[in-house]
Amino acid sequence: DGSPSDEVHSALQSSGAIVYRQTFEGKKGAALREAALKAHGLPGVVDSTKLCWMEAEKTDMVRNWSALHESENNGDYSDHDDIIMPWRNQILFRSMYPIEQYHSEMYGNYYLDNVAKEEMKKMKLEYPEIEGHGFRPRKYPHLDWHFGPFAFQAKHIKLWTEYKGGDSYDAQLVPIVHAMRKGHRVSSREINYRAPPEMQKQEEENSAFIEKRLAQLNDLDPKVKKAWTEEFYC
Repeated sequence: DGSPSDEVHSALQSSGAIVYRQTFEGKKGAALREAALKAHGLPGVVDSTKLCWMEAEKTDMVRNWSALHESENNGDYSDHDDIIMPWRNQILFRSMYPIEQYHSEMYGNYYLDNVAKEEMKKMKLEYPEIEGHGFRPRKYPHLDWHFGPFAFQAKHIKLWTEYKGGDSYDAQLVPIVHAMRKGHRVSSREINYRAPPEMQKQEEENSAFIEKRLAQLNDLDPKVKKAWTEEFYC
């Protein structure tokens, strides 16, 4: 927790979460690296334990992580995936997000999907398919690059903790690209994620938020593309 308000810290604790004060200097990337190290050091964590990352406002992911874990236990999915990237159900995504965000993130997903397919084809690596039972047109992007939440096996923690690039969403995605280049298995799994209705009400038809989406595309996506050809950092 890096929030300046003690109320936020107390609210997180009262929810039952284990809460630490952020000590790493920086923004989202620093918080991710420190959180990963804290989670990795918890009792019972072994190499195959999946460490799950999500933004605090995406509260519905708690339910979805539980559903994905239960599906693994039932044998619906492999429990040997190195990384899991949840893939938002398109009906819920389009209906519950600000419409501008839906289109900007889908555009970014198509772009990063094409970049990844081209690079993985050169390396003779297989690109992930979407796992799940929902109906979808053939041309949907296979990975939900712009969603945010992801999980990885604890043994791969250095991919995130040793990344020293930017301090925003690239701290999540560049390590995933490096993992794919190393041949680690990435799974794309459909989830029924429901965004908070307050977000759509506040951000839809709001030019400031539309400009934020454009900035995210122009800042993040070139960094992710570059990650396919840069030198490995670990």
